[in-house]
Amino acid sequence: MLEVYLFINPLGSRCMKSERSILRLAGTILDNISYQFIPLLSPKIIDSHLRNSDELSNDLTTRNEQFEVHYKTILDYKAALFQGKKRGRQFLMGMQDAIVEEGREYSDDLALEIAERYSLDLEMFQEDRRSPLAQKAFKADQHLAAEMKVESPSTAVIYNISVSDYGLLLDDVTDQTLYNICEDQGLLNQPLINHGKPNLRVL
Repeated sequence: MLEVYLFINPLGSRCMKSERSILRLAGTILDNISYQFIPLLSPKIIDSHLRNSDELSNDLTTRNEQFEVHYKTILDYKAALFQGKKRGRQFLMGMQDAIVEEGREYSDDLALEIAERYSLDLEMFQEDRRSPLAQKAFKADQHLAAEMKVESPSTAVIYNISVSDYGLLLDDVTDQTLYNICEDQGLLNQPLINHGKPNLRVL
């Protein structure tokens, strides 16, 4: 069984492409696969976002606003996940489409619109999205990223748990790289990362 952890910038276009590559892998190549999209948030990610959107990265107000948008989006995503992994992923990708592809601004109304579109329990979603439980889930994600030494979005950690407890750290997730991993089972047998004490090699 293949187990994939994709670390993402929730509002990054490159990460959207990586997510879709993993979904295609799950839908067309492998039946026996589990995957998670794990959000990252750091000053480096905000800097990169501002550079890509031609905004001033040294403007403190702009930086704080973007940090808040990313943070709220992540908490909303975590709240959606509490109602099931599939609905959580649908919510995340719906938010990405609205903000990244359509250029809409983040707002509570937009979050509720997307939540309703994917049949989330709106009352529960409202309670969960700013709850200590969502904040705790966010912190756990950041801890997992640090433990696996993941610093950049669109990085995946991939395990073939049928073979060993070791896996791969992949810093650029594309259809081709995922296909290559699936074809080359020898790579997944190499001790590149250990569940106990991560020892990573970037491909």
